[in-house]
Amino acid sequence: MTELHKALYRNFGLHSFKKGQEEIITSVLQKKDTIAMLPTGGGKSLCYQLPGYIMDGLVLIISPLLSLMEDQVQQLKAKGEKRVAALNSMLNSDERHFVLSNISRYKFLYMSPEALSSPYVLNRLKNVPVSLFVIDEAHCISEWGHDFRPDYSKLGPFRQALGKPPVLALTATATKETLRDVTDVLGLEHAVRHLYSVNRPNILLAIEHVADNAEKISRVTELAEKLEGPGIVYCPTRKWAEELAAELNEKTGKRTDYYHGGMDTGDRILIQQQFIHNQLDCICCTNAFGMGVDKSDIRFVIHFYPPQTAEAFMQEIGRAGRDGSPSVSILLRAPGDTELQQQIIQTESLSDYDLEGILAVIRDAGTSDERKLRDVLISKGVQETQARTAIHLYLQGKTNKEQLQEELTCRVEKKLHKMNRFSALLERKECIREALLAYFDESYEPEGPTGQCCSSCGMDLTPYEQKGERKNMERFEDWKLELDRIFGLESAGEFS
Repeated sequence: MTELHKALYRNFGLHSFKKGQEEIITSVLQKKDTIAMLPTGGGKSLCYQLPGYIMDGLVLIISPLLSLMEDQVQQLKAKGEKRVAALNSMLNSDERHFVLSNISRYKFLYMSPEALSSPYVLNRLKNVPVSLFVIDEAHCISEWGHDFRPDYSKLGPFRQALGKPPVLALTATATKETLRDVTDVLGLEHAVRHLYSVNRPNILLAIEHVADNAEKISRVTELAEKLEGPGIVYCPTRKWAEELAAELNEKTGKRTDYYHGGMDTGDRILIQQQFIHNQLDCICCTNAFGMGVDKSDIRFVIHFYPPQTAEAFMQEIGRAGRDGSPSVSILLRAPGDTELQQQIIQTESLSDYDLEGILAVIRDAGTSDERKLRDVLISKGVQETQARTAIHLYLQGKTNKEQLQEELTCRVEKKLHKMNRFSALLERKECIREALLAYFDESYEPEGPTGQCCSSCGMDLTPYEQKGERKNMERFEDWKLELDRIFGLESAGEFS
């Protein structure tokens, strides 16, 4: 047994690595800047957690979602690790002060890129040795990625300010263009790349064509009732998520709820925890649901509408079958689907009149603080995505209406291009899996029976249907205590 395997067993009780983990961890321990792409469920968190126990200093993890941070923190705490915290909006001022005042006592610290942009936070971090700078969901760096976050574009300078610690950039899906953006933004001149297939051979890929939304609703109801759960139904809008959840609760025996970005933080985390702990059989949600879900036994993912991009599709179907057991992805298509996604993308466009108003608000605000500017614009009725993008471009030097309009038009056209590529991919009569992998510049070599590859190759849903009685659901005896645990209200500063 190697020393690395001994450390794996000592810290996590595991005897072997998943595919790619050992190579990535070895690169990190050699203090090489590393870009790693592992499929969803491939064990990305171990790639920085194990090195964290071996290396001296703080492991700083940049994460895009509050729920994802909280989930990772709770997992480490459940293993007995007390030197971990998430610096986010769920901490009150006293808890936040405690974490920053005792920052040298932590081994793992999670935060968003927005939190890192605080000069006070950055200065506190400069006082401790950062052994590893981790960017989780690194595709968010790319301006053309499917989940662009402007604050991710500042991570290169932040890293420089912290003494240029080694970088580990992690993602589950990325095209060559996205990987190039990650390299450029972080300033990784000689990064080692460990890129593994996005393919999930244990997930059957099915596309079903229906006449209209009414037939979609009927088919989702039928599938949710028949298929072995738990499962996820992805919806294009918040309204659809709520309506489908109500429909499934009324027409099936499955306990269903909805989840989207318009809900209160506490409600979202509660629903997520109910799903993780088997209090719910099915979640109807927008793409806001997923990255923070540590649940290995999700058996089906249904798309009520096609996502906008192949990257988003691979991320979302990757929620299923993380335990390696057979699972199924079913995408429903009907005439008019493409037009709805086009309309959603077009909402990011702004008229000259709207742009003039946004520019006037930014100029009159008297601040360059992005968070304050965003809050002001949102209070004026500007959508959050539009506000983030406009502020990001303005602070990059695009300070007049013509420059902003040119950039926004370019972004919309780029998104429409990616959407049309994915739509064309779904129209193909050949193997769906082969077409998806080709999009990510991969070739496909079948690993199992071709009859359970995809709907184009022929398939049988019978093995994925529920057998016998539904398994008993676990119960929390006291939801108040559970929420206190989730929100970290027990104590933000207990060390022993």
